[in-house]
Amino acid sequence: MKKTMSQIHPLTESDLMTNVTVVRMKLDVSEQEKLSQLGLHQGGTIRVLQRALNEPLLLAIGDARIGVNYETAQKIFVY
Repeated sequence: MKKTMSQIHPLTESDLMTNVTVVRMKLDVSEQEKLSQLGLHQGGTIRVLQRALNEPLLLAIGDARIGVNYETAQKIFVY
């Protein structure tokens, strides 16, 4: 099933404990490289484990767990 733009949303709006796929990151190259080294990259599947307004998000990427600050997560788009 093809995803539409209406289904693409910032990571901060993802449901908890639901797998999502990264489709775009509006981050500078150095930030994207850092996240990629942690396993977060375009096309990758992630799951939001913990989220609160203006607080860091706890993400599951495979067996790993990472924290991403809220401002950065707003620039990561998923479906």
